[in-house]
Amino acid sequence: MSLRKLQSLVSRAILLKIAYLFFTYIYLVFLIAGSVLAAPPADFDSKGPFLAEMVDGAGLIEKMVKEADSLKDYSLVFETITFKGKETINERGKLSFKKPKLMRLEEIGDYKKGSLAVLGKDGMVRAHAGGLIKFVTLTMRPDDKQLDAANGDKMEDSDLASLANLLARRIKEGNLSRVTAKPVPCNLGNGTAYVLELFHKSNPTVCLKRVYVDPVSHLPLRWDDYDYKTPCTSKWFDIRTNIGLSDDLFKI
Repeated sequence: MSLRKLQSLVSRAILLKIAYLFFTYIYLVFLIAGSVLAAPPADFDSKGPFLAEMVDGAGLIEKMVKEADSLKDYSLVFETITFKGKETINERGKLSFKKPKLMRLEEIGDYKKGSLAVLGKDGMVRAHAGGLIKFVTLTMRPDDKQLDAANGDKMEDSDLASLANLLARRIKEGNLSRVTAKPVPCNLGNGTAYVLELFHKSNPTVCLKRVYVDPVSHLPLRWDDYDYKTPCTSKWFDIRTNIGLSDDLFKI
């Protein structure tokens, strides 16, 4: 082998190594984006009950299920903060939904910014990451772990009907619920919300979940999960229902 050819091979290997390191760096930056060191907000507290006097929450859960199941389509903006020890992951995105089960999830915050996942009529998800690799689209099953939110929630279970039915299912499994007898002041929605809590009969002073529910639409405005491996709190904004979303929105 000539010296010139050997030098060319060495140079090429060095360039490949540099490219590998560069894209590894970009990937790691993409992976940890949105992660910061911070303490949970003061009102993220699993201690219950929220008020000294609360009533059974089963009736409100039934209304939540009925309202969510009745929606033909909707769009909303969500924010989820996941607490992993001293680290928090802040996720902000836009969710669009259309019956029977079309979903479009766009990451619009720092965490995985630009990522897009669409659940289509064939039951499969087309998805791409943001940044330099946004032109590479993958096809995967809706339960693929790559589609999980930072808190571990499945994309296919993040629609409003699935969330409401989760509460109903937990009640059937033996959990109990309680809710404020009337809406209480809060900084969500139009300024008031019912506060619903899920708990074990054996330990009623510890909440498993706390949900702030709009008193008119019976849709969730905030949802705190204390029973997750990584506790989290989510908020929903700008909820627009039955707006006539086109099927084309759920295609890539």
